[in-house]
Amino acid sequence: MSSQTNAVVAKIISSKDKLTFSENEIANFVMDNPDYIIQNTITSIAAEIGVSEASINRFCKKVGFKGFNDFKIAIAQDTHYRNMNHKSKRREDIPFSDELAFDYNDLITSTAALIDPEEIAKAAQAIAKAKNVYIFGVLSSWLAALELRQKLDLIGIKSFAYNDTYNMKLSGSMCTGGDVVIAITRSGLVREIVDSLSLASQSEATVITLTSYNSTSVTQYADIKIIASDKLSVRNSAFLSEHITFLYVIDLIFAALVKSDSRYMKRKLSSEAIIESSQFWNNEYL
Repeated sequence: MSSQTNAVVAKIISSKDKLTFSENEIANFVMDNPDYIIQNTITSIAAEIGVSEASINRFCKKVGFKGFNDFKIAIAQDTHYRNMNHKSKRREDIPFSDELAFDYNDLITSTAALIDPEEIAKAAQAIAKAKNVYIFGVLSSWLAALELRQKLDLIGIKSFAYNDTYNMKLSGSMCTGGDVVIAITRSGLVREIVDSLSLASQSEATVITLTSYNSTSVTQYADIKIIASDKLSVRNSAFLSEHITFLYVIDLIFAALVKSDSRYMKRKLSSEAIIESSQFWNNEYL
């Protein structure tokens, strides 16, 4: 993983659906009291929350750390980074537009911390080899699905994007082992997508999932699983677009594709030239 920050909160939120009741109690305490975690021992923290030290260690491992000490270091690094990043401007003293900018920056940074570069490379390789690429998404995730299809079109990779039950299920049942199915869904619980991925898995297609949670109904079918930070990890989540982090991941996959084969870059430049010349021609005669 690569980032200036370990994005601990983003990791916790992405794992919330697989935590037990006591582990969720630990998660909530950590997110509300990061300074207490940094300044106290595991014994004191366990007593404060009302759980065992073993439960805290299990929690740390479940959210992606070797143990409590590794987790505590990550909390300290995360807190230090955020303090340094916002030191020059107190949020109370800045306009709301800057507050949102801080939140978007935090979302992208935490997503970078969650991303496994190997999974991005695997996704790019699978897409490059695919006979057909089917992309599923609904509501705000549909916008991300359209963006991915448009990028693949630019470099000559045949792809289809669907947001309706009929076409998703039909594609899932008709695809083969040479095809790739990509599901984009924040919650990972959209029934239409889950059912379609079940069919695609039975058809032996390669399934790529892009979600905000680590263990969901969708990810159980994933051959390649990519997790993006959920907007709930930042302060003004109610005002942010849900698909922003997905667009960042799509850019990473697209960059991996273009860098992997010079022909993709040539096709991209050629496609963009055609689009630009078409726009110029239309503008001349408006």
